[in-house]
Amino acid sequence: MKNVIPGRVIVYMLLNFLIITGWLTLPHMANGQDLRSVQVSPDQEKRSCIQSVDGYAVLSENMTIAETRTTAFANAKRQAVERARTYIQSKTKVVNFELKSDKITATTAGAVTVLEEKDLGIENNTRYHVWIKAEVEFSLKPDIKTPDATDVDQDSLLTVKVWTPKKKYKDGESIKIYVQGNRDFYARIVDMTSSGEIIQLLPNHYRKSNFFKAGKIYKIPDTGDRFDLTVGAPYGQDQIIVYASVVPLGAVALEKVGQGLHRYRGSRKDLAVQTRGIAVMGTAQDTQEGAEFYEASWALTTGK
Repeated sequence: MKNVIPGRVIVYMLLNFLIITGWLTLPHMANGQDLRSVQVSPDQEKRSCIQSVDGYAVLSENMTIAETRTTAFANAKRQAVERARTYIQSKTKVVNFELKSDKITATTAGAVTVLEEKDLGIENNTRYHVWIKAEVEFSLKPDIKTPDATDVDQDSLLTVKVWTPKKKYKDGESIKIYVQGNRDFYARIVDMTSSGEIIQLLPNHYRKSNFFKAGKIYKIPDTGDRFDLTVGAPYGQDQIIVYASVVPLGAVALEKVGQGLHRYRGSRKDLAVQTRGIAVMGTAQDTQEGAEFYEASWALTTGK
């Protein structure tokens, strides 16, 4: 899929949704907004809780300063996991979930992703102090149904559905993308094209808001946008990716590519990390501090 550049605009309108067996059920629609039942399974999804944590380690004659520092970071990671558990259980009705790791030690690698860290050094000649902003991944167990985006429930885990009416498109066809969340959320929606470019679709220059209301279906492109999405070479697979959270997302450096769209020059991994640069709520003493983060992708294929 290509994002239309001036001089290459082809305007198409999709008049009706196609019902894709096993992917999408759309029994009723009114004015493009009132969908009574939307059942969409993302190709990939990632749930996590981002925590801001202080870690400490008591100075000891049995450990070097370097070992004490390592212990302080390990303690911070362990606390991040426990706070994530507490946050999920206290903020939602879902208790049947699995954290990526329940046991964090100084040698554990990859159980917690540290997004930011600060080495605050020795305090009062008694302890070593560090701070981290960490992402703790978790997943719902198989017997738990993911909340339907149409079931607007402020006590459910954040779920943002992204889809297109079909999975395969031919040259010249127009593509419409739909997004809907079960809670109010902030989001960045990008197209990772078959050629490897990352184009941010929302927010854009003409639709600048990145805040989305619970239950409302958003269409891309829509009124106010100055671009269309039409199929053209190079063909292949595109990934429509949604990064969403219950709090504002981190800032990302973008460059203009025309028609109100912007491009991200880095990798998908770097974009994900920067987008997770959120401001975590609460204080160091508040065990419920944290913020949910949800990432989902929807793949579509283009060809002649």
